[in-house]
Amino acid sequence: IKYTFAEANGEDLPSFALEQTISKLETSNTYNTETGAASESKNFVRIARGNRVNTLTMTANENEEVKMTMDLNTRTVHTLKQQEAYQARGGNSDSTNTTLFNYGSGSTTLAATGAESLEPFFFSSGSFSIFGQQFLKITNFTLTINNNLQDKRFLGIGNKKIKDGIPAQRTYEISFTALITDDKLYEELIQQTEETSSDTVANGLLNLEFDKDNGEKIKIQLKNYFLSAANVTIPDDKGPITIEGTVMPRDLHLCEVTTHWILQG
Repeated sequence: IKYTFAEANGEDLPSFALEQTISKLETSNTYNTETGAASESKNFVRIARGNRVNTLTMTANENEEVKMTMDLNTRTVHTLKQQEAYQARGGNSDSTNTTLFNYGSGSTTLAATGAESLEPFFFSSGSFSIFGQQFLKITNFTLTINNNLQDKRFLGIGNKKIKDGIPAQRTYEISFTALITDDKLYEELIQQTEETSSDTVANGLLNLEFDKDNGEKIKIQLKNYFLSAANVTIPDDKGPITIEGTVMPRDLHLCEVTTHWILQG
């Protein structure tokens, strides 16, 4: 399945809920609440509602998996009352997770793709292109997308547990460390001009790709960027000269994810 995500520049951001469940109930369904006052203390459930992504960071360091972290802006957190009926984990208490959607032997998605669907993307399977050429000597890479949400509370809401978040200007930042093979990055830094080509990777699109052998792929393309910093390090141990660069794009050109997993929501 190929998903294409378009950038939204309005005030509305998608939100979602998160559930935290810690249970040691001695029942047939260990995640079902309302089991009696004596047992409620053995089941911890918190539901965070209205979560919106404030900052998303994707990192790819040499010899490691591709990792992603998110800083969320949460509207409110709901605490279950004693003996309040609720089925955590969607009512699924199977410890083998075989009946969870998109996961397990009962899922046609996983059965068709095998265990590779559970493997992460790796640094070694990635590619990075900038200023019309592909850089092969990248040792680490970080992409940061920041929505700059601002917490706001207004007169008359009547509930101290609920707050709102207003998005500001979305910013992109890419930082990387690479071995120096030519003077292209130095020239771009001295010119202080924005790379405005936006039709193909060869003409200047900033392109980031990660793929796996089973066909899954992440492709992110950014445009209208410039090199804001380039620190050249000359090591004392007579090793290779490296450059620590920071790129500031203004626009998202394309975001495609090819996956065997069905997105819900």
